[in-house]
Amino acid sequence: MFCMAWSLIPTDVHNVAAFLLLGGLSALLISAAKAGFGGTIGVLSFPIMVYACGGDTMLAAGTTLPLLIVTDLVALASWWGKWNWRAAAMMWPGSLVGIAAGAAALWGLRHMGGSQAEIKAGHDTANAALMLIVGAISLVFVALQAVMALLRRPLAFRPVWWQGTAAGSAAGLCSTLAHAAGPIGTMYLLPQQMPKGTYVATTVLLFTVINQVKLVPYIALGLINPGTLGAGLVLLPAVIVGAAAGLKLHSRVDTKQFIAVVYVLLTLTGVHMTYTGLATLLR
Repeated sequence: MFCMAWSLIPTDVHNVAAFLLLGGLSALLISAAKAGFGGTIGVLSFPIMVYACGGDTMLAAGTTLPLLIVTDLVALASWWGKWNWRAAAMMWPGSLVGIAAGAAALWGLRHMGGSQAEIKAGHDTANAALMLIVGAISLVFVALQAVMALLRRPLAFRPVWWQGTAAGSAAGLCSTLAHAAGPIGTMYLLPQQMPKGTYVATTVLLFTVINQVKLVPYIALGLINPGTLGAGLVLLPAVIVGAAAGLKLHSRVDTKQFIAVVYVLLTLTGVHMTYTGLATLLR
């Protein structure tokens, strides 16, 4: 069985030990964050997966999406029927636009000509710019929420359709290019002041649909292939363990603690994305 699992690892992966260790950690973070806290810190898992894949961002993107989908399905079963349907549905039309834009950008990067190294450099630059923008917005958002909390009790955000469409477009674009839509979802959904279970269930429902739609361009562009599917199978046990851990952690915190934890995770994610984006662009 061990030999069969070993054979499933993509041939592009040269350091199998690093792939198993870092890829397992990435899968664990993805599932624990999504099942327990709505997925915000799960964005940290993608850079870890890039390291696991030896710096190959395209391979990492294709390996991560099947893991996200499995995690979605596990979390969906755990939170079935507890979501705010309207809050998720308001983002879906815009997310289709964002996914289409992200797919066009990926297609352009893969067909821009030049060597594989130049194509990879173009993809990394686009990801870095995206992470810098989302990271900076996340930090500004957290700062504004902190100021509002100090001045008065913030009112629940009740978005209208154009706001949901705008947030969905940003989420679809970030998700397609770098699996980095978690902060967008948090900034849109958390201020609506849902119960913690409803918030997590809604993020799960939202990204289940987005990730399923992303399969179409990922398969068309060759990012999903037998190698990435095999890698996902090898890392699947970490997804199951992470989901169970996330659900356990969720049950141990009350609503106020939960909100505080999510904002802390969003801050950490914002710092990470801002630093990573700047560092990559400056290189």
